[in-house]
Amino acid sequence: MGLLPVMRLAQEIGLRDLVDERLSVPTDKGANPGLKVSSLVAGMLAGADSIDDLVLLRQSAMSKLFEAVY
Repeated sequence: MGLLPVMRLAQEIGLRDLVDERLSVPTDKGANPGLKVSSLVAGMLAGADSIDDLVLLRQSAMSKLFEAVY
């Protein structure tokens, strides 16, 4: 399964809203947890298996696919 179908499924089931409702981090770093989790899921689907890999993806193609990349 590719990136687009999985992210579409995540959108349809309301993953972002679910994370926003259930996850709370009591600092400014906890802002937009749903978007951050969505970015992590997309990164893992794109082959990232570490924070360094996510940074590489963030600096390249992810910003072309998503309106907000965390």
